[in-house]
Amino acid sequence: MRYLLLLISYLLTLPCMAIELPDIGNSADAAISPSEEQKLGEAFFRQIRRQAEVIDDIEVNNYINELGRQLVSYSDNPQQLFQFFVIKEDSINAFAVPGGFIGVNTGLILKTRDESELASVLAHEIAHITQRHIARTEEASQRYSLPMMAALIAALLVGGANPQIAEAAVAAVVAGSIQMQLNFTREHEKEADRVGMKILAEAGFDPHSMPAFFKRLQEANRFYENSNIPEFLRTHPVTSDRIAEAQNRADKYLVTSADDTPYYHLMKAKLLVVIERNPNQLLKNLKNMFKEGRYRDERALRYAIALAQLTTKQPAGIQEQLEWLSKNDTDRVMYRLLNAQSLWLKQQYPQAKAVYEQALQVYPGNTILGIDYAEKLLQNDSMINATIAKKVLSTLPTSVNNPYYYHLLAQAYEKIGTSVEASLALAESYYLGGQTSLAVEQLRQAREQKNLNFYMSSRIEARYEQLKEILREEQKALGLE
Repeated sequence: MRYLLLLISYLLTLPCMAIELPDIGNSADAAISPSEEQKLGEAFFRQIRRQAEVIDDIEVNNYINELGRQLVSYSDNPQQLFQFFVIKEDSINAFAVPGGFIGVNTGLILKTRDESELASVLAHEIAHITQRHIARTEEASQRYSLPMMAALIAALLVGGANPQIAEAAVAAVVAGSIQMQLNFTREHEKEADRVGMKILAEAGFDPHSMPAFFKRLQEANRFYENSNIPEFLRTHPVTSDRIAEAQNRADKYLVTSADDTPYYHLMKAKLLVVIERNPNQLLKNLKNMFKEGRYRDERALRYAIALAQLTTKQPAGIQEQLEWLSKNDTDRVMYRLLNAQSLWLKQQYPQAKAVYEQALQVYPGNTILGIDYAEKLLQNDSMINATIAKKVLSTLPTSVNNPYYYHLLAQAYEKIGTSVEASLALAESYYLGGQTSLAVEQLRQAREQKNLNFYMSSRIEARYEQLKEILREEQKALGLE
């Protein structure tokens, strides 16, 4: 954190030459084009994977991205690509980065009371992106590489999580004598409120949820010490006037309430288990909540109990919850997955495989099922299982942008004896995980393998040169070149 404070202190000492945010349109494109923003966002995402714990749970990611895409479809730029992701962090925060990358902390998700509140935060961040609020000067885009700017942004957002990265970012800023203003101006915050609320209402959510959530955060802020103010309030300062303006604006919309989707409560239940450091205590608390009737959605609580039982390796009670869920809710991939995982935990492997196979027939190409099934198959050295795992993974969407997917694919290729393909897959896993140097080294070794055919040799060489250039820019950004 001291590096972040050093950077902020330095910026405050600069003369009054603050970077003005470019106007939407041609002037913004002159500063940094949409394609450059996309590259910057991708570079940032790799950086933040090295500095924070990004939740790679596919169910959680699918939910937050589906909710985000629903909102984006009602924005003034529905064609823009967005990627929403969740960071395992208790603090209440969300942020937007060029290229349509929007991060949300688990603490913020769990703090929301209904889906409209969560959607209001996403809509607000979407507005920051579609309105091109993130400042980029022509000088900065010309003098600094995208990986360098990505390192600066990641260091500012994550703070002291990685002191070496933060220190390098500070050095780069001081050496370049530029001002990096990440916090949006009051005008931009108001515009994001206005545009975000329009997106929210047109998507069918309650527009009153935005001022309501901000008001609750503001009231809760009274109980915080100055050093413990929620990060969301630091980067999105909330005033009584701003809340009143948002309330008045919300009153003009016809939508006054909206029902939560079941997935909102189910994913909050999933997150409770994913982030819990003491699953046994969590299970005890969840059971007490059930006995006392302290819940809003019974299926979500039962699902959380079953997940906690799975985590604590207590499969005996899972079936009871699954039976209730099957009788009182519709068929869902997550229930089929939980059933298969429970059977696998009880070492009933043939039955578990049958559940996975049947589920994949009902939900073909489902990433959640496919990756989990492949993981289970690869737990032993059976070439038959590895062949099935490779087949399952190859049927998943080619747009899978998950380092663990490529990690499993590399394992499958290695076990069936195709080491070159394994090297390519492992390199992608390293790269997506923010470890570009390891990815380059993996490809360098692959280049040296003998008896490569022309197609494979060309494929390796092309990717090797791409990643080597990216690594060079990343090292330059960190002052390692």
